[in-house]
Amino acid sequence: MSIPSTFIDRLLSSVNIVDVIGRRLTLERRGGAYWAKCPFHGSGEERTASFKVYEETGTYHCFGCKESGNAIHFLRKHDGLDFLEAVETLASQVGMEVPKQETPIDTSNATKINNRAAQVFYEQLKSSQGEKTIKYLKERGVSGETAKFFQLGYSSNKKPSLYENLKGEFNETDLDESGLFGKNDDGEYYDRFRDRLMFPIRNIKGECIAFGGRLLSDKKDQAKYLNSPETKTYKKKYELYGLYEIRVINKRPESIFLVEGYMDVIGLFQHDIKNAVASSGTAFTQEQLRKILSYTNTIYIVFDGDEAGYKASWRAVENALPLLREDTRISFIFLKPDEDPDSFVSTNGKDAFLNLVKEAKSFSDFFFEYVKDQDDLSTLEGRSMVAKFALPLVNKISNDTLKQAYINEISKICDLDFSKLIQGESKFSKQASSKKEEVKESTNTVLRKSVIGIFMALIQYPKLSSMREFSSITHDSKFNFINDIKALYQDAPDSNPSIIFEKIESERIKNIFGEALVSEIKLSEEDAISMIKDCLKIISQTDSEREEILKEKYNMQELTSAEKRELQQIILKKDKMSQDEEALIKNLSSI
Repeated sequence: MSIPSTFIDRLLSSVNIVDVIGRRLTLERRGGAYWAKCPFHGSGEERTASFKVYEETGTYHCFGCKESGNAIHFLRKHDGLDFLEAVETLASQVGMEVPKQETPIDTSNATKINNRAAQVFYEQLKSSQGEKTIKYLKERGVSGETAKFFQLGYSSNKKPSLYENLKGEFNETDLDESGLFGKNDDGEYYDRFRDRLMFPIRNIKGECIAFGGRLLSDKKDQAKYLNSPETKTYKKKYELYGLYEIRVINKRPESIFLVEGYMDVIGLFQHDIKNAVASSGTAFTQEQLRKILSYTNTIYIVFDGDEAGYKASWRAVENALPLLREDTRISFIFLKPDEDPDSFVSTNGKDAFLNLVKEAKSFSDFFFEYVKDQDDLSTLEGRSMVAKFALPLVNKISNDTLKQAYINEISKICDLDFSKLIQGESKFSKQASSKKEEVKESTNTVLRKSVIGIFMALIQYPKLSSMREFSSITHDSKFNFINDIKALYQDAPDSNPSIIFEKIESERIKNIFGEALVSEIKLSEEDAISMIKDCLKIISQTDSEREEILKEKYNMQELTSAEKRELQQIILKKDKMSQDEEALIKNLSSI
């Protein structure tokens, strides 16, 4: 599915970027803009905020790492979403329906192969080969309607194999990269999934991108569950089984249950609990949590009631700490040993499972209970060890308000001033990583400021894109991108700046344009005209001045290899070369 550009324009005009980013970062208002610690460099541990969000233009810019963008760009970078997922997320927040384009986007062969495989598996489930699997599903209380909704299937171990079914439709390279097949020692392909109940894993668009497969009876040297490897379409740490299905029913669920297994999601769905997801074939990740928080602020984590489930719950705590906000509600439901969500709801029913929500342990309660269990709090040594254990964890919290609350609570538990330990740890961390996090300033500061000045003038007065002075930038100039931006404004002079931003292809130019977007300098139209003229003059002068500098360095035999190539390019781009320049080109080529 493709999305009309007119819809993207309307969406960006409707979305409040402060609301979008404010759900994920702690913003502080200063003047006409909002500031935060940049999430894209420094791990959110900056001393002063460098990340600026400008509500009026719908954009953000970091003055440290130069990352810039609009609301769509932020969600793609911060939440790990693809373009369509980011658009869907924003649209659901403002109550807009994403329209379908009559001409669909051509999907990759990898997605087509997975979708076709899902069809084959579903057909095999309905055939005589799938009778044993259907019997198993019925014994587990799964109806045909539920099986159809989740597109459950069966992978046969008889001829024709899946590979034989698909090899006539797709080329060998694409089949090899799909993750559905392996090769034996003779180089022959075999099906990765054989004689298994199949769970298609679908992305937010409903496309099948991977599979999970479950054996119905134990087999020697074979795992009960087998998952697709990572492929072009499938990155485990980002995907959640059941999220697409939740959003088919409710685009904006009030809460989401996070469980461990495919059958947990299906078992809960069968009992009319239709808001559960599972991490697909991997431990629960921070990226998956970010994705859930894009749709709801209320999460109930219900892992299996064994030791492994308890440890998985704690790992979820560690992943969640950097993402916590005051309005985030994460709670834990701990089942008895040997229980899982599917078995519990099958035995006790829907109401009993939902009653567990009332007994759920809050995130903070679980955190402090776990921390206190690390040593004996009745001894000074024990309290010191607990403080040491908590130190790196509390430092992960990026929300200042919550961080202070956790610091106060640990201080009470350990009977010490925990805030001083935090400050000492933070200072040491900054010193150790300062060289890595240092952002180098551009050597061409004047040129960069000139480009920013031109962009600022165009942003505030788009009609100035018709000024004839822009012709001073030739088509072969390295600053020709300015003419590209000018052309965007000429084509759509009434466009919101964040929409112009979305149309810029170069990430480098996007960052410079983003810096101009968040500038609080207000220009009169007269000043904007002067700004464009003066900045264009600096840029045009720079090319000729640079040539003279390089020629002077050549005469003094001080040219580096890079400068030699640069001088060659400057001369070769000229419509006509002098005899001296022709001789210089020959000499440069022979150096």
